[in-house]
Amino acid sequence: MDNLPRFLRMFALAVFVALPVLAQAPALPERVALVADRVSVDAETGALIAEGNVTIIRGDTVVQTDRLIYDDRSGTVTVPGELTLQQADGAVLYADYAALDPDLRTGVIEGARALIDNQLQVAASAARQLDGRFTVLDRVVASSCVICEDNPVPIWKIRAERVIRDAEELQFHYENAVFEMFGVPVLYLPYFRHPDPSVARASGFLNPEFSAASTYGFGLKLPYYHVIDDSRDVTLTPFVTSDEGVLVEGEYRQALDRGYLELDGVVKLNEDDGDAFRGFLSAFGNYALGDRIVARLDATVLSDDAFLTEYSYSNQDVVTSSLSLERFVPDSFWTVETAYFDTLRENEDQDTVPFVLPQAEYRRAFDLGTMRGEVNADLLSFSREIGRDVMRASVGGGLDRTVVTAPGLVLRGFTDVAGDLYAVADDPVDGDFNEARARGQIGLEMRMPFIARGARLTQIVEPIVQLVLAEETGDPTDVPNEDSLLLEFDETSLFSTNRFPGLDRFETGAYANVGLRYESITPSGRNITGTVGRVYRDDALGSFPAGSGLAGVSSDFLVAFGYEATERLSLSGSFLTDSNLDFSRSEFGFVYTDARLDLAADYVYLEADAVTPVDRAEVQFDMGYRFDPNWAGSLNFRRDMENDAFLRAGAGVSWGNECAEFEFSVSRRFTRSNNVDPSTEFGLTFRLAGIGVQGSAAERRRQSCGI
Repeated sequence: MDNLPRFLRMFALAVFVALPVLAQAPALPERVALVADRVSVDAETGALIAEGNVTIIRGDTVVQTDRLIYDDRSGTVTVPGELTLQQADGAVLYADYAALDPDLRTGVIEGARALIDNQLQVAASAARQLDGRFTVLDRVVASSCVICEDNPVPIWKIRAERVIRDAEELQFHYENAVFEMFGVPVLYLPYFRHPDPSVARASGFLNPEFSAASTYGFGLKLPYYHVIDDSRDVTLTPFVTSDEGVLVEGEYRQALDRGYLELDGVVKLNEDDGDAFRGFLSAFGNYALGDRIVARLDATVLSDDAFLTEYSYSNQDVVTSSLSLERFVPDSFWTVETAYFDTLRENEDQDTVPFVLPQAEYRRAFDLGTMRGEVNADLLSFSREIGRDVMRASVGGGLDRTVVTAPGLVLRGFTDVAGDLYAVADDPVDGDFNEARARGQIGLEMRMPFIARGARLTQIVEPIVQLVLAEETGDPTDVPNEDSLLLEFDETSLFSTNRFPGLDRFETGAYANVGLRYESITPSGRNITGTVGRVYRDDALGSFPAGSGLAGVSSDFLVAFGYEATERLSLSGSFLTDSNLDFSRSEFGFVYTDARLDLAADYVYLEADAVTPVDRAEVQFDMGYRFDPNWAGSLNFRRDMENDAFLRAGAGVSWGNECAEFEFSVSRRFTRSNNVDPSTEFGLTFRLAGIGVQGSAAERRRQSCGI
């Protein structure tokens, strides 16, 4: 009877025994279950011996081996041969020998090898499992590189006297570590740590970035990322330059219950206390206030006009800051916004740039019998330190009805009316004045689509005619033009009843928008689209600037086309030409993508007009090419064809496999702006998989041998 309790304990460990079929029984999460082909009891020692496809399970910890010995008297589980231990966090440990406690939480392992998140490989002479949380590895070699016969030396590896893996904090702690590149020691660290590759967010240093530019010399960035809690984090990046001292970059991010907030900024640490502060601060975010009302913030404060360009943060020439409230529901919306424009242009005085407060818009659609209606209201107020201040209030509405006749003719009738009130102050010509204006239009649109369907091709030809009569009270020049200066005539505005982008100018008179649309559709995805059209007027409209393509009784001919050849190739283009085939605008685009090549090219030509006093023609080109699974290159440039000069150009090359990536780039800005001379910049970055780099190795797998 003395052996009965021992036998019962052994039976609880070996919950079910099947010969030779595997079987298993339900167990509580903290109990231990064993499955094996054969289970026996040693008559001399009383030890339970499991053999053949042995699996022992405790919760989420699983041990697999061919032979296992459980000694009830010593309370140890011994695995005398090769084994695999899979831990709750997904780490897999391979070993030649192990002695563990019955709960698989503590023990000694020899000849240990671990694979963490299918990326980081760790080999050690011995390992100890402590309390199910810590794994202590002695005399360790770690790397995420695949080692093969053609390339037995990994790109990088770490040799350490001791490594401790914390399964709860998911951190690796290294003691007396030597970092090697291609077998050559390059760095010794008495201690360092890095997060487990499976961790999505963990505090620590990120990959360094090296750069060089003629504006600041050599530069080094070493970002430090700190997790504050589940919803907040911050990144601080010292940016050390050889010629311009030290800058500090900062980024703060916070996820809110109803929104998001991000703060970005850069501060230059001046070597001379007399130097002025240089840097910028940006804030971006949104917050849902309830009842579908959302507040949005996008603001930037700059120390000076040249900072962004000088340190390669941005090439934009106007920085816009805005704060807004908006509400969108199915049949209506409203927005209220304030905006500040910080000009970085050398020839533009900031005091002449308007500050918008407020800009408000309201739209509501409704059904009125068989017609669709809309009411709208707009409010705009802005001021300048030097120049004209304007406040404008507008209200309007319209009705629209569409009828499809039996032969397929689509008829659409529409009418719109609106009124505007202007209050103008400090106008350089007219001083202070108020102005009221009424405007309205009525029109008829006729479409007749012709469709030809075949087994391999569907074609649609659709002639379209719009007849519009529009009028406004007073002289159009009685009110200032602030929002209708940049006019564009293309396929999207050919059938627009008012081609001015804002409300300060209104298209009047009797005119007809006439055009033809074509589309072909094939099962293979080789589709063609085309549009050709022209605008005819009873009288020339003086509000249209020269060069817009709309001045005169007849507009320029508009031609636009597109071609898509499955997902790889697409072509697009449009141009404006008069009856003498003199082009005032041309645009062409080309995109090609396959397994190795990404190619995009764009050409734009703009004839001189009231806004642009000289002709402009530019080509933009971007290309990426994958030479093989490891090597890739890129090339891009933007060129001024009228002046036969480059505006910018750049190239890069990268190499990567499952354990490391290197990128080198060079770029040149040929233009001078904001007192910053043309400059050349070099960049070098490298990333090591398995040390804080996210993503699974399956997604990153590339050829690593025969480099």
